[in-house]
Amino acid sequence: MIIGCFRHLFLFSIAFIAIWFAFPTPPAVAQSSAPSGLTPAQSVDSDMDLRDPKLDVNQKAFEKLGKMSPNQMEAIDSKLSEALILYYDGKYGQALPIFNAIASEVETMDIMWWIGTSAMRSGELNLAAKKFQEMLAVNPGLQRVRLDLAAVYFQLGRYEEARRELEAVKATRPPDPVLKNIDQLLAAITEATRKYSWNVRFSQGIQYDSNVSAGPDNQQLNVLGGILTLADENRKIDDYASITNLGANFLYHMDRGKGLMWNTGLDFYQALYFDHTRYNYRLIDVNTGPWWAGRQDILKIPVGFSFQDYDNTRLSNIIHVDPSYEHFFSPYFGLKGSLRYAKESFYNNDNDPLNNNTWRYEITPSIYLVNRQHIISLIGGFETSEADQRRFSYDGPYMGVSYFTRFPTNTEVYLRYLWSQKEYKEKPLPLLYDDARTDRRQMITAVVSQGFYEHFFASFAFNYIHNDSSIELYGYDKETYTLSVGFYF
Repeated sequence: MIIGCFRHLFLFSIAFIAIWFAFPTPPAVAQSSAPSGLTPAQSVDSDMDLRDPKLDVNQKAFEKLGKMSPNQMEAIDSKLSEALILYYDGKYGQALPIFNAIASEVETMDIMWWIGTSAMRSGELNLAAKKFQEMLAVNPGLQRVRLDLAAVYFQLGRYEEARRELEAVKATRPPDPVLKNIDQLLAAITEATRKYSWNVRFSQGIQYDSNVSAGPDNQQLNVLGGILTLADENRKIDDYASITNLGANFLYHMDRGKGLMWNTGLDFYQALYFDHTRYNYRLIDVNTGPWWAGRQDILKIPVGFSFQDYDNTRLSNIIHVDPSYEHFFSPYFGLKGSLRYAKESFYNNDNDPLNNNTWRYEITPSIYLVNRQHIISLIGGFETSEADQRRFSYDGPYMGVSYFTRFPTNTEVYLRYLWSQKEYKEKPLPLLYDDARTDRRQMITAVVSQGFYEHFFASFAFNYIHNDSSIELYGYDKETYTLSVGFYF
């Protein structure tokens, strides 16, 4: 899970924000002799010694301003005012090019600071590192700047350099709250550079299913030449079920931190119905394969093997390959492409016509807001399945949208709508129907999960399926309500 993969980054961010606010920010004091924020009397830390001969950056800028015409100074002041309004409104990406334009004419320590922090907050990490390095070359005592540089190094995956900057701040004996948070940052770096990580998630719940058999609403159906009466077990029936979920992952880092990794996962799902046990279902999936993570990219190539049981007997096995690639264009937008190939073989010879090869192609653009507390994703794809008999083969597109949010109360909400269409390649039941089969399905999913006692959670899930088929036998509605409790590590 991607969110799990970035857990150490989230912990680092939380601790960094706490320590960041413990240091003073640079004031923007306007003076009559020069534009706001461009005077040599400005500093970004209270411990900056303006008498240090190395601190000639502001003095040179001031001298350069003195040689400018009033119109030039007014133009710079106007640009600076516009940039600062954008900056303090949190529009760092828009403020950054204006700060850069000002710096091309005259650059003070404050301008360096604003460029560095705007670049850091808009994803221009290399530029941010460059500016913070320049500031520390002028005055190594700027501890707030050093912390910002450590944060940038962390996001760039330059963990040892991040550790070095944090240790340098720690050596100055900052206040206890700051020291505590520095230790948390160092712990986050230690976790990020571990050679392996693992997680386990287990839940047990009870589910109400309004249509266990996925059968049509009517037990009697109109077919060629008369009426078809379904057996009781094939009509629409409801039941309760015990639902068990288990997921586990082991991730081995071949490089320190980001880079090449190897992931192995296990998933187990089981539904045991209270009355209609013939619909019991079990899925066990084991997958393994390489991952590669860069600063803005994640590549995964898992290969897996699944076992399915149905009606308390072995149903089929599936060999599958699921490569995916996601590129993050900015902290707020990513684009993911994925492919799935699956070969399903049924154990019972009577089911040989169902043996199939399935290909799925999908693209998912995602928007990440408020430090990934809100994730909005669009889903678009195409699936094709070639079965041993063409009446079970189909092609069809699908599309949808999902939304995920996490609240400070450790509450998570997930919503998804998915529409799909399947065009089958041959009439399914020529003796009963004279029509080709086309299924159009709509699915709505809503999940609310609440964490408690650090490693425990409770969740409620709702799922609705409306399958509108040109063949009445395959049309149905289905609702499930699932209440679960579980733990994770």
